[in-house]
Amino acid sequence: MGEDYSKEIAGYILSIFRTNPFVVMSWGINPASITIVEVGVKFHVQGFIHTGYVQVVLNEGEDLFEVTLISEDGETLKTIEHIFVDNLISILDSEIEKCENYEERISQEYGIITETEK
Repeated sequence: MGEDYSKEIAGYILSIFRTNPFVVMSWGINPASITIVEVGVKFHVQGFIHTGYVQVVLNEGEDLFEVTLISEDGETLKTIEHIFVDNLISILDSEIEKCENYEERISQEYGIITETEK
């Protein structure tokens, strides 16, 4: 695979992220950490569930995505395969940020009163 092709795929993945910017912003992505990898992108996040690196690559043979969660020290923690484009953001969100008591955690972390607390 050529470098230009990997750059194109990375751009495609980032364009998917731009379809739901508020969810993606909640992951605490460090923009300076975004790097192009072979047929994909890697970036650092600071979520409620996962803090470390996330790599998203395209499995061209299946036309599906593969997500790898990586610890701060580079250890592969989890790989999720066979992700359809329309599920990419929700799967990433459930692995990075959206914990069971999400609204409660948001309220505690940021001092925000949520609808359920009124």
